Amino acid sequence: MRVKKLLVAFLLGAGLCFVPVLGYGEVKTIADKNYMDIRCLRGEVEYMMSHPTSFLYVSIYYDPMGLLGIYYPEGVDTKGKICISIYDTRAVFSGKSGKTLLSQFEKELEAVYSCPSIDAMTDYEHTDIVAEFYTREQNLLGYFCQGEYHLWEE
Repeated sequence: MRVKKLLVAFLLGAGLCFVPVLGYGEVKTIADKNYMDIRCLRGEVEYMMSHPTSFLYVSIYYDPMGLLGIYYPEGVDTKGKICISIYDTRAVFSGKSGKTLLSQFEKELEAVYSCPSIDAMTDYEHTDIVAEFYTREQNLLGYFCQGEYHLWEE
């Protein structure tokens, strides 16, 4: 009797070793991600860490095919460029207009560009970066392209 129980336990244990595990998934590694995507994410984190009390919400993307160009005015090419979206979460853009707003855009974009990861991805800021600036309510205020800052109304 004892031998039968031991044999059953052994066979059951051996049989379960060959049963495929349900819910077995594949672990994604960093090698599966695009290098530029990782650099952009690192740039976002570096920006937040270097401005812990005053950072705005920043999204950084690399656009290899120019698909993000639909969000910009006609004639703005985003193919092969780094696209930066800056959202006002601290009310730094509110109550300003004209040249004051454009100088605030420049100040905020320079803070993002000063991060080593973003600086290392670009050869020349004026041709490699396209940026857009939004209010707290996510209304587009302006954009940066080819070294010039523009208000959205223009």
